[in-house]
Amino acid sequence: MEKSNQQRLEEYLVGTNGYLKKDISNGKVIMFSGKWGSGKTFFWKELSNNEIIQYQEENQKAYVYCSLYGNTSIEKIEDNIYAQAYLCSVGGENIVLKGYKKAKDFGKRFGSFCSLFDVSKLVDGIDEIQQNNIKKSALLYLSNGGLICFDDFERKSKDIDLNDLFGLISHFAIDLDCKVVIILNDDVFEGEEKKIFSNVKEKSVSKFLKYEPTIKELFETIFSIGKYRVLDNYKDIILKTIKETEELNARIYIQVLDNLVEWIDKKQETDEDILRCLILVNINFILYHTTLCREKPKDEKKNFYIHYIGKLKDWEFDYFMINWFGMAGVDFDYTVDTMENAHVKHPENFEKYVIRLKNKKIYKKDISEEKANEIKKFIEDNLILFKSDYFANSLDISKNVNDKTFQKINNFIETGILI
Repeated sequence: MEKSNQQRLEEYLVGTNGYLKKDISNGKVIMFSGKWGSGKTFFWKELSNNEIIQYQEENQKAYVYCSLYGNTSIEKIEDNIYAQAYLCSVGGENIVLKGYKKAKDFGKRFGSFCSLFDVSKLVDGIDEIQQNNIKKSALLYLSNGGLICFDDFERKSKDIDLNDLFGLISHFAIDLDCKVVIILNDDVFEGEEKKIFSNVKEKSVSKFLKYEPTIKELFETIFSIGKYRVLDNYKDIILKTIKETEELNARIYIQVLDNLVEWIDKKQETDEDILRCLILVNINFILYHTTLCREKPKDEKKNFYIHYIGKLKDWEFDYFMINWFGMAGVDFDYTVDTMENAHVKHPENFEKYVIRLKNKKIYKKDISEEKANEIKKFIEDNLILFKSDYFANSLDISKNVNDKTFQKINNFIETGILI
């Protein structure tokens, strides 16, 4: 049986002769990339908790995880790295670490080591540690095999210059001979930063690894968490429904599974149609932060989902636009920002599709060019709502679920409270 992407990466990085367990990775920068939300950080943390931290401790080397989120300067990032390295040298989660968590910020530049514990005297005995020993311990645990993971590149502060950041990364890799792992999305930078990134990564990065799990692989990874054992009997329908949406996002899976656990703990109905509806309503709300009303047209067997948008001139206008997305079989790229870039199945652009609807007399009166432009602009201005409408109508999210249960599910997802 062919190994999954996750299994191959795990074996390559931390297997018996794994790359991160050999000195050949000292001084190297590894770029670990993948799609946004694909579970890169989750995978890495599971890997580090199960393998990497233990290996680093056995070899008396630091393991440092550095999120760039919330750090507004290179100095703060550097402080955090040296602080974690020192804590590794004195035993990790101990009285020192607790003191650091309370203080959070070392106040003055930690890099100078002159006032490392000026704000942490609440921990007995810390001020007796000689500053030279502190510096020596931190550097010793980083040098020649310490491992530093930089995460949350997409949430890097605009105050941090990308050239300076890669300068710091290169310092740890080249000067201290550390193993450095960078976790980031495929397309994390735009504009000028994208040019800089392309240039510096060619000079700095030694190895590129791609994290690209299938929906099933990512789901299996998340589902393996102990608190989800209550869902074991429903695993197949949960996975099947997630596959319908084609969403590959660890955060979405976690939110959905958490809500399913709460639904089942409260002894709610659990037939397949109801669970499917709950999952789809939940995913729609996560993606678009909307809930929908349900109508059942006289000449249609399937449900019809719609938003009542107050600023429309009349409901008929609303019906036309929902008709375009929901009942006329339109298919488009979810990533587009404007309708000029949207595609329908054949493909046809938006303007041609309006003419097609006009000729089929779906709308009750002819559509002038002015009216077509008005509709087009309205859709552009409310694109997020129409993406939600398309999601709901194309999947018929409440199929075989009665109105009362559908409303209960909507209320639960929207308010977070199951009454």
